[in-house]
Amino acid sequence: MFAYWKLITTPLIGAVIGYITNWIAVKMLFRPRKEVLLFGKRLPFTPGVIPKGKARLARAVGRAVEQQLLTEEVLREVLLSEEKKAAVQEAAGAWAGKQRRSEVTLRVAAGQLLSEEKTEDFIESAEETVTDMIFDRLLQMDVGEIIADKVLEIAKEKLKDSMFGMMLGGSVLDPIARQVEEKIDEYVAEYGRPVVEQMVLEESEKLQEKTVGEAFCQMEACGVDVPDLAVAQYEAVISGKLPQVLRGLDLSSVVEERINAMDVAEVEELMLSIMKKELGAVVNLGALIGLILGLINAVILYI
Repeated sequence: MFAYWKLITTPLIGAVIGYITNWIAVKMLFRPRKEVLLFGKRLPFTPGVIPKGKARLARAVGRAVEQQLLTEEVLREVLLSEEKKAAVQEAAGAWAGKQRRSEVTLRVAAGQLLSEEKTEDFIESAEETVTDMIFDRLLQMDVGEIIADKVLEIAKEKLKDSMFGMMLGGSVLDPIARQVEEKIDEYVAEYGRPVVEQMVLEESEKLQEKTVGEAFCQMEACGVDVPDLAVAQYEAVISGKLPQVLRGLDLSSVVEERINAMDVAEVEELMLSIMKKELGAVVNLGALIGLILGLINAVILYI
């Protein structure tokens, strides 16, 4: 009778010991959270494994995130997947549809994105840039020469059959044409820019009064497909800028600093949120192993 009682209790005791042992081992991963001193000496195994090695854990997790989880190849594959590009295209299409119906003027729309001062500065800068560009091209065109040569051509054509024309000939008309050319160039150089500037200002005011919808429709009428353009720009940014962005982010350092900045209790909560079931399985496995070893021991003693 005594042997049968040992055959039952020995496995149960082994299970309890295995359960308690693994439970204590799991708890010692996180507890105590601070070192315990006795007579000025730190007790062994204090603080717990994870609080003591938090800095090392932070470095390991940071390296794992950067070198294995969120690598450039992984992010590129995810961000440039057909699903992501389709989502970008869909979002751009929805945005474009909204813009087509917009009655807000371009001037007001710009003011919604920038401050009033920055908007004014941008418009003035754009107007000045366009004015300078047009005026420079105007000077390069040699307007005086073009007008003078055209006038000379017409004059010669009109006078070629007349006595007056035969008397004047090219030797008289050509110097006059060159003088006209010189005067026109001087006039353009002196008074041309204000004229161009006024024209640019007038066109700028007309453009500012256009609605976003009108401008958008005109852009599409010129063959610009906004959703396709958005996808193309998205691909270009991801392909060209992703390595630079990742270097700038330095994910390993970000993760390491974030974990080091966390309280030990927060680290424990984080770890348990990830491994709670697994750690519970370890404790239960200890009970199972203890039960099996106890049963084996009881059988051996019984035999």
